Amino acid sequence: MTNNTIIYLHGFNSASLDLNGNLLVGKQKLAVMQAFCAENGIGFDTPNVDYRDFQNIVEDLLFSWNQYLDQGHEVVFMGSSMGGFASEYLAMKTGCKAVMINPAISPSELLPRFIGVSENFETGQPYDWTQQHCDQYQRYEQELANSAQALDRTVLLDMADELLDAEKTLAKYKAIAKVVTFASGSHSFEHMREALPVIAQLLSM
Repeated sequence: MTNNTIIYLHGFNSASLDLNGNLLVGKQKLAVMQAFCAENGIGFDTPNVDYRDFQNIVEDLLFSWNQYLDQGHEVVFMGSSMGGFASEYLAMKTGCKAVMINPAISPSELLPRFIGVSENFETGQPYDWTQQHCDQYQRYEQELANSAQALDRTVLLDMADELLDAEKTLAKYKAIAKVVTFASGSHSFEHMREALPVIAQLLSM
């Protein structure tokens, strides 16, 4: 069996790990994924990332991907919301598979509503979000839009997402990705357990 590692990327101004480096298992999707990976011998890498510097995120994760590659691992990028956008971008850079959960499509348009945020939602650490942080995403959105590369994308959508327009996401991806929709739910994504067969299939288990 192939050594699989999932690199999971949380959403905007959020976290996967607390300040002591422990997984935030109070988040249902993280707890479900951690148990699934443990049961199936899959690596589950959940770095905290800072979306104020997307270039740095990309460089750090390409470095991690290279390390996993050297160890004979196949990497799948998975992420929620902004992590979904990041996963798609990293899949384009690496040729890896991407699992995008309620993904942000246009961060430069979505993120200005958060200007003035003063602390991290999960860790309470001081934090500032500015227009400049939003504007950096235009080039990455453009790069994705201009890419002719065929990507292996799986999109998981809660159709009652209160933050993003799930119908718009469905329209964008239905012809270019495997899209799995769940009635109801929320932006946090409440159907990770139901999505596990899709993820298992993706990992050729």
